[in-house]
Amino acid sequence: MENSRLLPALCLMIVLIAGCGPRHRISSEAPLLTATVQELVGRLEERTRAIQTLKALVTVRPEGQLSVTASLSFSRSADGGRPSLRLKGFDPFGRTLFDLLSVGDRVRLTIPGEGRVVESGPDRREDPSLPVQAAELRLALSALVGPFIEPGEVPVIEQTGVMYQIHLVRLSGAEGRLTKRLWFERGRLTLEREELFNGKDEPAAFVEFSNYRSLSGIEWPDRITITRRRDGTPEASRVILEFHEVHPNAVISPEEFSFS
Repeated sequence: MENSRLLPALCLMIVLIAGCGPRHRISSEAPLLTATVQELVGRLEERTRAIQTLKALVTVRPEGQLSVTASLSFSRSADGGRPSLRLKGFDPFGRTLFDLLSVGDRVRLTIPGEGRVVESGPDRREDPSLPVQAAELRLALSALVGPFIEPGEVPVIEQTGVMYQIHLVRLSGAEGRLTKRLWFERGRLTLEREELFNGKDEPAAFVEFSNYRSLSGIEWPDRITITRRRDGTPEASRVILEFHEVHPNAVISPEEFSFS
């Protein structure tokens, strides 16, 4: 009962701190659809259930750097922990530029051309020369295939013109903290933007989705943009992933994610 009385107040709090969000335009000819929070959350959960592994060919476009073609492998963790990820970048002749492997809290970077192998853990920084960091890659895949709602997060819906927003609030006693905000356009009810908060009014990172198509019966964005604010500065890093070949639930050998 206490939590149920808190929700209206939390809604007001969230609206007040929302600020000016991204602007989206939908053709005036497209009918605006209606949906409940349960229906929107259900669409996301369906995507999460539908994809357990993934293999893809992507173009990585980091801001201020040359783009790189890469192969991507993804597999969910059986215990609900961090997924296993591998990204291998290639030069125009098909030679490996880098091989980035992330399993749990462990990350290994191999750069064959330099004969360099670097491992990093939760207390070590990643190589800034890479076109995409392991943390950005984890953020991108989590935003693509979930889980979108973590245990303890309460979804609160708000309609703002041509958009729906779902504010995810983590309750602690009589207080609530905004952790994520999900934006859905009402023309197709597709997820357009995910914002992540770390206790401040401005999002620490956000992911934007575009170029949707149907993939194995689910709505899949072929282009995502990841923006992360650098700690302690107003600056942000930005990288775009463009998907070309996508194979959900592909068979992936365990050796693909082995550090040996």
